Amino acid sequence: MRERYPRTKAVRELIALLGKYSVSDRIMFGQQNAGHIGISIENRDGTDSDCKRLTGHMPAVVGIDTLSLTGYEGTESQLVRTVKNLARGGSVITLSAHMPDFSLGGDGYYDYSAMSTGNDCGRRIMPGGDLNAKYLRFLDMIADFTGKCIGIDGEPIPMIFRPFHECNGNWFWWGAEYLTPDEYKDLFRYTIDYLCGERSVRNFAFCYSPNGPLTDRNAYISRYPGDEYVDIVGLDYYNDNPRRGDGFFKSLASSLDELYEVAQIHGKIPALTETGYRALETKEGYFEGLAPSGNANRKWFTDMLSCLQGSEGGRRCAYMLIWANFSDQQFWLPYVKGEFRHEMCDNLEAFAADPGVVMAPVEGLT
Repeated sequence: MRERYPRTKAVRELIALLGKYSVSDRIMFGQQNAGHIGISIENRDGTDSDCKRLTGHMPAVVGIDTLSLTGYEGTESQLVRTVKNLARGGSVITLSAHMPDFSLGGDGYYDYSAMSTGNDCGRRIMPGGDLNAKYLRFLDMIADFTGKCIGIDGEPIPMIFRPFHECNGNWFWWGAEYLTPDEYKDLFRYTIDYLCGERSVRNFAFCYSPNGPLTDRNAYISRYPGDEYVDIVGLDYYNDNPRRGDGFFKSLASSLDELYEVAQIHGKIPALTETGYRALETKEGYFEGLAPSGNANRKWFTDMLSCLQGSEGGRRCAYMLIWANFSDQQFWLPYVKGEFRHEMCDNLEAFAADPGVVMAPVEGLT
C-alpha cells in the first residue's frame, strides 16, 4: 500500500512485525496502562506492572491514552519516561484517545462521554466550526508528546494510534448517534491529515476499532476511513457478566472470523484491540472488570486462549489487549499484593506460559 505520509523505518518495521505475528498462530498479549498504573507496583515508569510481578514479563503490547496528557492518568513527563522504558524493554506501544467533549468547556475525564442527545462536538471541531482552534490545540499536544518520545537510537518511538474507537456505539461524542458515517470518516481523516501533514508526525501506525460483536461486515466497514488511513483493523469486545458456556467465546470467534475477512479484503492486520472480563453481577456488587472474589469463570484467560487458537480469525489476530488495573475495585488483570493473591492468578499464569502467547520482550521488535 502506498503510504499517504512518509513514516519512519521503525513504523514500517513494526507494521511488518505485526503482520508476521498475524500469520504465526501466536498472539501478543497486551494491557492498557500497564507501564505506569497498577495495584502492586512501586515504579511507575514503564519498568514494572502487575503483569510482570505475576508472570515475570511485561505485556508485549502496552496501551497508553491521551488522558495522561491532560493529567487524568498521570502526566506528560511521566508518560514520556514510561514510553521510553517500555520501548527499551521490548513492548509495543498503542495510543488510544479518550478525547474530551470540546463543546463542554472542560478537559475532564468524564467529558469524553456523549452527555446529551444532539451532541454536536464532532461537527464543531471541523474546519469552519467554532471549536476547530480548540481541537487543533489538542492535536498539537499529541504531536508535541510524540516528538518527545525518542528511543535509544535517537529516532521517534513507533506507536499504534487508535483514535475514535467504538465509533458504532452511542457512549462517546464521536459515536454513531452523533455523527453520520461520512462525518465520522471526515473527522478521522482530518485528524490524521493534521497530525501527519501539518505537524509531520512520522511515528504512527493507525488503527480503526469499532465495538463488537461483529455480525455485519458492511456495518463494520460503513465508518471505515479508507485504506490510506488504516494499518490495523481492530475490534473492542468485552465479556459482560461472564459464565462458562454463556456464548461469549462463540460470538467472539465468529466476530474475529468476520474481522479477518475484512482484513483480507483490505490488506490490513486484524487485532482484538480491547477485551476483558466485566463482572456485572457478583455477591459484592458491581465491578468494572474482575471481581475481587467469587468470579463465575475462573478459567477465563485460558478459555480466551482456546477461543483464539480454535478459530481462524482468532489465530490471525496480531495482538489482544486487556483493560487497565486502576484500583482493587476496578481491575482487569489478576494480581498479587502482600498476602492477597487473586483467585484467577493461577489461570493467568497458565495463559501467559502457553507457547502461543507472546510477552515482552517481543522478538523482532527494534
